[in-house]
Amino acid sequence: MNSWVNARISSLSKVSGYQKPERYTNVIRLDTNENLALPREFVKKIIGEASRRTDVREYPSEQYDELRADLGKYLNVPRECVAIGNGSDQIIDLLLSTFANDSATITLKPTFTFYKDRCNLRSIRMKELQLDNNFSFDVKKLLSTSKNARICYICSPNNPTGNQFNRETMTELIRSFNGLVIVDEAYVEFADFSLKDLVRKYGNLVVLRTMSKAFGLAGARVGYMVSNKKIAELFVNTIQYPYPLSSLSLQAASIALSRLNYVRRVLRYVRDERKHVLNEINSIDGLHAFKSDANFVLFASGGRYQRLYKKLVRKGVVVRKIGDVGKHKGCLRVTIGTQIMNNRFLKALKVSVNE
Repeated sequence: MNSWVNARISSLSKVSGYQKPERYTNVIRLDTNENLALPREFVKKIIGEASRRTDVREYPSEQYDELRADLGKYLNVPRECVAIGNGSDQIIDLLLSTFANDSATITLKPTFTFYKDRCNLRSIRMKELQLDNNFSFDVKKLLSTSKNARICYICSPNNPTGNQFNRETMTELIRSFNGLVIVDEAYVEFADFSLKDLVRKYGNLVVLRTMSKAFGLAGARVGYMVSNKKIAELFVNTIQYPYPLSSLSLQAASIALSRLNYVRRVLRYVRDERKHVLNEINSIDGLHAFKSDANFVLFASGGRYQRLYKKLVRKGVVVRKIGDVGKHKGCLRVTIGTQIMNNRFLKALKVSVNE
């Protein structure tokens, strides 16, 4: 093998990629933050209708433009401010490859691990600011830490902590940071507000959104970004692939947006269940659940979290192992599902803690 190729492969093989969750059979999976409260039949009807409307012999040019328009209406922004990707993951990757160049990036710790993985893969220098014990951060400290950084990535609501960062804090960051600010709002439909309206005021802001969470289309891989027209059009016409998504996925996303009233009812249901789950976890001695603005709850269980995780699996419930988050030891993350799923998790959790 060519020596340069061999050396490059050896170097890349040392970079850890995104770790997909463990897979089990005959369990309730509450580890990947899918919207399981949205009925499967509802989504199947959307996919069936998308299939009937779509001729997959044709490239998906019209569907891409139609979805941009539908998303613009949903967000109340001009369609020219919207660009679509193969999941928000792909958009992150393309923005990094285009804008990072030789500059550094800054993010928070902890945050969505995919962003960190892609920086490592591309040998992009990355700085991290540890969240405080309340899962918040000081803007001035972040700005002083970000010297020479030209991309700032903030996940809000944050994954895995679940909290949405204060609007004033985020606005100050966007206004003061000398570079591109990427705000990942994958879970924002479960929260109280979005920063999407700021893209027309601040030319350095990109807001990432997705159809994977609130709309239950994780398998369709439809992500999108909102920015000023210059960035969005540059992304659509130059940075993005010619046909990044299938016709079926694009059509399904448009149909899902037309069912918005039903989706919003499910979102209210998830919020109610989130409050119930959080309160129940906090009623268990030795556990502490943190306030969440997403469709999951993070809770600390101390040094026993590995054993607790295994006990839950044996009882047919899978959650996500997170580990230590700052001074909070042994954290686990559980997705909010249906009431039946949530109650089964809570019952298994209470039994496991007391075993």
